Amino acid sequence: MLFLVANTNSVGGFEKLAPDAKLNDGYFDLLILRKTNLAEFIRIATLATRGVHLEDDHVIYARAKQIKVDAEEKMQLNIDGEFGGLLPGEFVNLQEHIAFFIPEIFKEKEES
Repeated sequence: MLFLVANTNSVGGFEKLAPDAKLNDGYFDLLILRKTNLAEFIRIATLATRGVHLEDDHVIYARAKQIKVDAEEKMQLNIDGEFGGLLPGEFVNLQEHIAFFIPEIFKEKEES
């Protein structure tokens, strides 16, 4: 029905959608919701607000460094609320891929 690739516990305003996700662990948290009816979807969404939905039989949960997704029909990706292209797609977690340099001038201001 839907899938979610998360890198933090906060997704779309829900703080517990991927409750065990950590930004710096090098893994994505993958949640797949099996096809359900509206009543089951609402029940699972309610569980998700408390972070206890991962135990439900309709939810598949896994962690991975790389995820490939394909679809039988044309499907758009939504990446943080924006158009993210079309499937097929591949997500690769590049842990600590970006290094930040903080110039000394900023360090002095922080210490003041």
